[in-house]
Amino acid sequence: MKQRISALDLQILAAELKTSLEGYRLNNIYNASDSNRQFLLRFNKPDSKLNVIVDCGLRIHLTEFTRPIPSAPSGFVMKLRKHLKSKRLTALRQVKNDRILVLQFADGLFFLVLEFFSAGNVILLDENRKIMSLQRIVHEHENIIGETYTMFDESLFHTADDTNATNITNKDFSEGLVKNWLDEVKQKYAVAASTILETSKNDKSHQKKKIKVMSIHKLLLSKEPHLSSDLLSKNLKMSKIDPSTSALDFENRVDDIIKLLNTTESEYHQLLNDNEHRVGYILDHENKNFNPKIDSNPDLEFIYETFHPFEPYVEEKDKASSHISEIPGYYNKTLDKFFSTIESSKYALRIQNQELQAKKKLDEAKLDNQKKLQALIDVQSSNEEKGHLIVANADLVEEAKSAIQGLVDQQMDWNTIEKLIKSEQKKHVKIAELIVLPLNLKENKFKMKLPLKTFDDDEQNDTSDEDDNSSSSFSESDSENASSSSDASDSDISDFETEESVQKEVPPKKRKTKRSSATSQPNEKMITVTIDLGFSAYANASEYFNAKKTSAEKQKRVEKNIEKAMKNIEEKVNTQLKKKLKESHEVLKKIRTPYFFEKYHWFISSEGYLVMMGKNDAETDQIYSKYIEDDDVFMSNNFGTKVWIKNPMKHEVPPNTLMQAGILCMSSSEAWSKKIASSAWWCNAKNVTKFDKFDKSVLPPGVFVLKDEKDQNTLPASQLVMGLGFLWKVKTSDNGDEDVKEFEGEQEELSLIDEEEENEEFRGNDSVVIPTDDDHTDSYDNNDSINIVAEIGNDLKDLDLNKDEVRIPEEEEEEFDNRTIATGLVENMNKNVRGKKGKLKKMQKKYADQDESERLLRLQALGTLRGLEKQQLREKEEIAKQQKREYKKAKREKQKEMQALKFTRNEKVKVNYQKPFTELKAVLTKDDKVVDIVPVFAPWPALLKYKYKVKIQPGSAKKTKTLSEILHFFMNRKVDTTLADKEIDWPNEHELIKTLKEQDLVLLLCVDKLKVTLPGKNDTSKKGNQKNGSKGKSKRK
Repeated sequence: MKQRISALDLQILAAELKTSLEGYRLNNIYNASDSNRQFLLRFNKPDSKLNVIVDCGLRIHLTEFTRPIPSAPSGFVMKLRKHLKSKRLTALRQVKNDRILVLQFADGLFFLVLEFFSAGNVILLDENRKIMSLQRIVHEHENIIGETYTMFDESLFHTADDTNATNITNKDFSEGLVKNWLDEVKQKYAVAASTILETSKNDKSHQKKKIKVMSIHKLLLSKEPHLSSDLLSKNLKMSKIDPSTSALDFENRVDDIIKLLNTTESEYHQLLNDNEHRVGYILDHENKNFNPKIDSNPDLEFIYETFHPFEPYVEEKDKASSHISEIPGYYNKTLDKFFSTIESSKYALRIQNQELQAKKKLDEAKLDNQKKLQALIDVQSSNEEKGHLIVANADLVEEAKSAIQGLVDQQMDWNTIEKLIKSEQKKHVKIAELIVLPLNLKENKFKMKLPLKTFDDDEQNDTSDEDDNSSSSFSESDSENASSSSDASDSDISDFETEESVQKEVPPKKRKTKRSSATSQPNEKMITVTIDLGFSAYANASEYFNAKKTSAEKQKRVEKNIEKAMKNIEEKVNTQLKKKLKESHEVLKKIRTPYFFEKYHWFISSEGYLVMMGKNDAETDQIYSKYIEDDDVFMSNNFGTKVWIKNPMKHEVPPNTLMQAGILCMSSSEAWSKKIASSAWWCNAKNVTKFDKFDKSVLPPGVFVLKDEKDQNTLPASQLVMGLGFLWKVKTSDNGDEDVKEFEGEQEELSLIDEEEENEEFRGNDSVVIPTDDDHTDSYDNNDSINIVAEIGNDLKDLDLNKDEVRIPEEEEEEFDNRTIATGLVENMNKNVRGKKGKLKKMQKKYADQDESERLLRLQALGTLRGLEKQQLREKEEIAKQQKREYKKAKREKQKEMQALKFTRNEKVKVNYQKPFTELKAVLTKDDKVVDIVPVFAPWPALLKYKYKVKIQPGSAKKTKTLSEILHFFMNRKVDTTLADKEIDWPNEHELIKTLKEQDLVLLLCVDKLKVTLPGKNDTSKKGNQKNGSKGKSKRK
């Protein structure tokens, strides 16, 4: 899997990032995905935001997906925030022939260097290119804090347009050049071969080494490093050349190499220059573990393998299992699609593997349980079989039991009994052969073999006679052995002797029958059974039958326990997998393009009218200048809050909408914190203007004047009842970005910024704050303002504001610099000083013959130069300050004139106001495909039809704590998995609510302290009042 961008990828990305990011302001920097090597850079402009993901040494690209951000940033990120936050990106360049990107902030005040070779690095430089902070210290290259970074110089940013594509010219490869390359490889091969031969002659025991010859792919890449390794490999494979083939094999195929290099070079330049029709390619292969019935995520069907700016080559054998995806547009989109899909699907793939492992474990557990059950069944069958065998061979069991019992009754040694039985087995005595040694006389038990098949009736009669004789002889020998053991001390020898003497007395005919019966037993299958000497044959058989019954009962219990255990295991595995699957959805989420009104306080009334309110005075002016037309409604109150109601259909605004807008107007003012029931007033927007009555100048931000004060309608007193609700953005046929077409020059408007930011970043092109006046304004005729603006427009054509206008002329600067310190001192001496006029004349006559160098040496000896140098430095500082003041003054004047034009433009921003109303729904249906959740803070009457809503009133609770309680309340409500009841929560709704955070919802609130009323829960404040009241009553009694 490809994880690192190549040199070709970086060249394409650098050109795209340059056009996309230059001029944007760096809003903030974060660690991404809980990694100290991944960084998220958020850039913004008015009405535009861009996110850049940087993986140290691996990749950089724009992203449309959110990344999980840790709660506390690392120390390196804190350092970057301290110096780069809110700075403007003025230039972005790539170091020539190197994988290094340099981001210039604030016209060279700071540099951010991104290295994409080796392990990579992120380095912060000051204006002198000295290292201020870096992601990792590299001692080999002297990358240490305080050292000067030498990988680029000032000329990098002085070039007109360093796009890398235009600087590289097409290169023609000749036959002699390629032959020289091959000759070099041949010479290296000959030198290596000769050295190996010499070492082998000198040292015969030395093992022969294989000479490594450079491959054709490696040779071409080393000679032409600007050509991408992937591009060369692709073209080699398309020419049916194995990239790993030795370069020496192409001595007679030089023309093929030249043709290959020329096609690769032309394709390389085409990739760099063709920005309009660029297409990115992603190569993926099939996921063998994908199951369409189980896996609902289509991204799991194929696993991404690599990405390229060109169409990759796929071999014939891999075409069946591979797939190539084309992604048109910027190459950044290809990288974002590739890495974001991998990051989001790797959790799903991990869960998929965990599911397979869980299934394997369940199958293994089932097999183990089946083996246990089968073992119990086998034990039952064997016990039953042994019991029947004992019953069928009861006579044999009794004979063997009586024989052993007789020996035991004679108080023989147990070892002697076993030796005696062993000797009898050698003599092929049938009863002795059936007994299995060793005996377990300690537990009063022994084992014996019983045949599965019984003999015929005739044979059984013969064997019974033989058994009688054998048993009698076995008992006789036992008695003799007992007497011999009592008489002689060596009992073992006497036992064998007596056994031999007894067997000598046996008739020869009967001895033959024994051997014949013994020889017939090996043809039969024998089963070993355990016999208790204390029980009879039938009692031993009943023991086996009882064991069979107990094992049958145990089998039933085990089967029940196994069923319960398997169910519990399956439930646990499923719940764990579901939790992990839910966690994976929280990781990456596509950034939704916000509606234009979401940067203000807003809501949609119950009649479908859009109501907006600026978060500050500048935003209030922005709403008025961009979106408000004559048929819209302006609303305000005695506290200075301004609310706007959009009326795109140009109908009469309903009373309910006016009442709801009045609630927002009063709740956003000081009336909320003071709990004052007051009323707002409204008028048509055509009755509002931004120009002063007397001097026709633009009023301060947030200040408006009514043309006719009689056209002012007062609303009834508004209740301070707000609410928090959720809207659902639904996928429609025309879903896409907001259909907003700004008029020309919209992005060039000068925005209001703080004086501190201006002083901090004074480098030429930043906007300046307009000085505000609190003069009282009255109504006046709008025609006068239009005439004034026309005059201002004519004056703006003649006004060309530059820093050069307020600077000292170059000639004067040169003269000032060329003057020496000595001549400056003489001029100061020539000044009219009272009481020293005559003395100066004498000094001039005395030192008239001195030249400039002598005069300078004498002044230096006297120490007069030091004070003069300080004086000149002060003069230069005063000149620079005056220059800066004049520049700011001229800029303010120009900004005032631009604002006058802004508020009198007839063109407004063209917005499709019906689109948000069709995409946003308060209640979902089964057929709706939810794209995202949109929280809204609105008056309570506007939220009555919402499914998710809570009432908020003035109180004493904090915002963040209250919002966490609200989200917890929504997540604990009842869920309908069948999606049948619209009034009950649905699972997909809860999944989107989980993505909300209290910190994001706080920005929606336009009120201070509050109190939330949750349905189904008692109000704690009421409980406290009731308790206090009851205590008071009891005290009175």
